[in-house]
Amino acid sequence: MVFSSCGFLRKTLYMRYMIDMIDEGEQEHTEIDIPSLERAVRRVKAMMVNWGFGEGCSMIYAVLVVSHKPLSAEEIGKRTNYAYSSTINYLNTLIQMGLVERVRSLRKNFYVANVNFVALIKAELGKVKSYLSQLGSDLEGIKELEQLSEKVENAIAYLKRVEAADKHKWDG
Repeated sequence: MVFSSCGFLRKTLYMRYMIDMIDEGEQEHTEIDIPSLERAVRRVKAMMVNWGFGEGCSMIYAVLVVSHKPLSAEEIGKRTNYAYSSTINYLNTLIQMGLVERVRSLRKNFYVANVNFVALIKAELGKVKSYLSQLGSDLEGIKELEQLSEKVENAIAYLKRVEAADKHKWDG
């Protein structure tokens, strides 16, 4: 079977690599600063909650982001103190959102976070810009709300400059 997409091949090779890493077990045991790790989990979780993700999905995503290896649902449940069924439901939600990938080993599924904060930020900026544009349209012609309308226009202009700078960065 021939696949025309080199992305598929790359993803397949990555999954094979991850499965090999899981099957071999950890080769190096390094000392991890637990308080720093917990702080990182709390910060990632807070960021995700701030972006509108639920408490459970945010916690599981945060645990996966700071993990140095793929985790099974059982391991995630232990680290989060969530029931196995809840853990699986949250993982399925995160998989549907594209934030987590399931990697199948010989007997078990393991989970890895897709860490792309730039994409999350861009999506959030797009939503904010859309809401502001709608608000700007609603405020058109209302004399009493001219100051608010001006602030909305300034915010939209700022977001357009951010988008233009980002586009220029990647194009140039």
